[in-house]
Amino acid sequence: MSMNTILACLAALAHFNACDDAAARNAPPLAKADRLDLHGAAITGARRDEALAIRAIPAGYAAARWSGFYLGGSLGYGFAESRQELNRGNNHGYDTVSPDGFAGSVTAGYNFMITPSLLVGGEADIGVMNLTDNDKPVYDGHSWKPQFGPLWGTARARLGYLMGDTMLFYGTAGLAFVQTGNWTVGNNWNESSWDARMRTGWVIGAGLEYALSEKWSAKAEYLYMDFGKHHGRTEDNDPYWYDDSMSIVRIGFNYRF
Repeated sequence: MSMNTILACLAALAHFNACDDAAARNAPPLAKADRLDLHGAAITGARRDEALAIRAIPAGYAAARWSGFYLGGSLGYGFAESRQELNRGNNHGYDTVSPDGFAGSVTAGYNFMITPSLLVGGEADIGVMNLTDNDKPVYDGHSWKPQFGPLWGTARARLGYLMGDTMLFYGTAGLAFVQTGNWTVGNNWNESSWDARMRTGWVIGAGLEYALSEKWSAKAEYLYMDFGKHHGRTEDNDPYWYDDSMSIVRIGFNYRF
């Protein structure tokens, strides 16, 4: 390579560096941490422009992704526990059954960011389920068959913590209702109890929700519902009670508007 070629290359390189330094002086200042790459090297040229573009992402990006009204749906499996006591002539029949089955629902909710990392909101479900178990002998020829569903729902508050922009961990609590059918069939009509009604109680749970895009998110959730103890009497005026609780594990998707 000739000396003239070498001198020409050096002159071109000097001119390029001068232009790059001038652009750097006119660019908005970077924070000290922004001036170095992952290896501690200075950021210049195209890499500096890329850093400026990343820094230009608005501070409300997570809020825009998670805030507002949403609709969704979920499908899961329910595990219930139903306890019964029937007192017939001071002879107590007591037993427990564990109905299980599918549970699905549609969901509507609203989120509001109170800090860059904390979210509060409200959510409501309404759906169908079918949690059943086999007939269970109680005593003295009585047979007990429980059922949860078909109608159920919740109205809950949510408190969430954002881990980055895409992952939300939350706790939830509120009110729940479920349609139940607790049937105890005795030796005759007067010894039977037919307890089919809408039960109300409380619900608590937790979940993880992941933002798949600006509009769509997927969630995995656990809910525990307790409907307390319900008292009644048979046609023979024998007292009984049922004590019902239920857990649901489910996955779902939400769409934000």
